[in-house]
Amino acid sequence: MSMKLAACSLLLPLVLAALLHPADVVAVGDGTPDRGGGGFSLRLVPSHGWNRSIHVDDDGFVHLNEHPTTALRPPMHTQIGGKYSVVTTVGTGAGRRTYVLALDMTSSELWMQCKPVQKPFAQQPPPFEPAKSPSFRHVPGNSRLCLPPAHGHRPTVQDPCKFRSFGLNGTDARGVLSNETLAFAAAGQEAEVAGVVIGCTHSSDGFNFNSHGVLAGVLGLGRQAPSLIWTLGQHRHVAVQVHRFSYCLPSHGSPDHHTFLRFGDDIPHTQHMVSTKILYTSFTTSRDFSAYFVSLTGVSVGGRQLDLEHIGELFKRHIHGGRWTGGCAFDAGTAAMVMVAPAYEKLKDAVLEHLKPLGVPTVSRVEYHLCFRTTSQLWQHLPTVTLQFAEPEARLVLPPQRLFVAVGHDICLAVVRSNDITIIGAMQQVDKRFVYDVRDGRIYFAPENGCHADAGHQI
Repeated sequence: MSMKLAACSLLLPLVLAALLHPADVVAVGDGTPDRGGGGFSLRLVPSHGWNRSIHVDDDGFVHLNEHPTTALRPPMHTQIGGKYSVVTTVGTGAGRRTYVLALDMTSSELWMQCKPVQKPFAQQPPPFEPAKSPSFRHVPGNSRLCLPPAHGHRPTVQDPCKFRSFGLNGTDARGVLSNETLAFAAAGQEAEVAGVVIGCTHSSDGFNFNSHGVLAGVLGLGRQAPSLIWTLGQHRHVAVQVHRFSYCLPSHGSPDHHTFLRFGDDIPHTQHMVSTKILYTSFTTSRDFSAYFVSLTGVSVGGRQLDLEHIGELFKRHIHGGRWTGGCAFDAGTAAMVMVAPAYEKLKDAVLEHLKPLGVPTVSRVEYHLCFRTTSQLWQHLPTVTLQFAEPEARLVLPPQRLFVAVGHDICLAVVRSNDITIIGAMQQVDKRFVYDVRDGRIYFAPENGCHADAGHQI
């Protein structure tokens, strides 16, 4: 999916470092059903040392120090805050190593650096060595998962199965597809899945700013082949095929607070939840539709509907300049909300109008498009924003804590303006349970304060 965000903020990617505690995901149990069916959970464990300049106050707002340390101020296209990571063991035998992969719900490729690497980025431990793993197999060169060959060459089984993966942040990874065994481990127990398709990356651009010297690549959780949820949905080695996954992102808590990425039957019931349809499910092979696109039909600020002309087209996928672009998608791997420019400008104007009676002066800051000088009145009158989906009952209500951040003596709108796409990011999904049913094509959600359903899971 070739989409790049036009993010102008230097600090915005840090917003969720305190709010969400960048996390590692490890498995619970041996992958056998927890409730008599096919399901397992991957634990989201808070990482330490990321929030020295950021904290969540008792008011529930994210507060950023006015002068963050250099180590916590990344380039503008880096996403440190809010990045959830999956800890997984790759390979078998002497090649078996444990790596940390960034979670990405907009792509369907699981890729990581493999030796030999032509353009390496820093990671820990060193890149995977396929030659040392007995379970490593190349995907046949004539597989439908491979990139089409150049110059009309008819691929054979012996040809390398090349791939190329683009990230929302401009990452470009290239290499060869293979099959390998992955194990999600915790406390001596494992949930092992054989035959997972991984992209062995030998050259990449853009990810060195996102790896933080640790991440080895990306785990794509998009809905299409060959993502992890797709693999679990057709895998012959699991007792029951898995078509659903779920998570609840907690707002804040103690350093040992954790949550889970759940699969299959290890998911709460959805009867009390509202749901919206996943769009473009008929596009089963185009990687331009791997993300979980939905129909956003309205946006209101403080109870007033935004006047968005041609809103039906504004948030739809369409072809522009020979490629697919646009649309509105959910992604817990994107730190904060991204909004297509025409809608963003309307949102910005509506916030200004809502706060106009207070007479609060705006403040110019390089890293944000809209900021105000903080007053006691301002805190009390920040607007709630509601996102309306195609189904009348499907509304996502965003309190001010999910849209604004405090920076020094100012408070700023934490929404990134985009040239082509709208993304409902992790910050907007906090304290809500989400269930993705890939087979039935629906996303369910409901408030879950503190993500209490996961609080009792201990390892």
